[in-house]
Amino acid sequence: MSLDCLSGMQIVKVESYKHDGTLHRTWKESIVLDDGEPLILANHGTEVTERDGKTWVTSELAICQFHRNRWYHTIILFKEDMNYSYYCNIASPCKMERGVLSYIDYDLDLVVDMQGNMKWLDHDEFIENKKRYSYSGEILKEIEMATAQLEALVSKRLDPFNPSFVFDWYHRFLSTQKNDETKQATCTGLYPYAGIIGRGGGENGNRR
Repeated sequence: MSLDCLSGMQIVKVESYKHDGTLHRTWKESIVLDDGEPLILANHGTEVTERDGKTWVTSELAICQFHRNRWYHTIILFKEDMNYSYYCNIASPCKMERGVLSYIDYDLDLVVDMQGNMKWLDHDEFIENKKRYSYSGEILKEIEMATAQLEALVSKRLDPFNPSFVFDWYHRFLSTQKNDETKQATCTGLYPYAGIIGRGGGENGNRR
């Protein structure tokens, strides 16, 4: 199955790999909200399996953007206190094989808060793995461009880094739960964002 065969409301498994092909992390179930570019998925209460086999279940709603040609993806994480944040992974473009959406994780992560403040994580891991796996010059160039692209999107408050995008896709996710009253009640109870989601993330928010 290719990415072109995906359709809205489809449930997919997501797998993250390292550069040498070893499995890094697995998300058991995510729902396809939009099968275009970028591909937009969501999950809530899904089982995650780590590389060592340990499992845990997510407690936050996550709305994810995956790209076919860009070397990053973004995740909006919703908190119970009516806040949200972004977790961005530097990673290879996603692909679909054997019904599984997968990508290669390239270590660097960017955390962005509602006000647009940015913090890069795992630089030491990137330096270590760059040597361990002998990242090619081409890959390093893609990583450099991806970090610059993400910072530019955040600074300019372009999608997904603005309240309008967050509000829109949050409600699109809720609409997928309309046939399950229990799920909808749980999600709206945890994340009552209607009318208030833009309070902390407007155009005048602080930026680094």
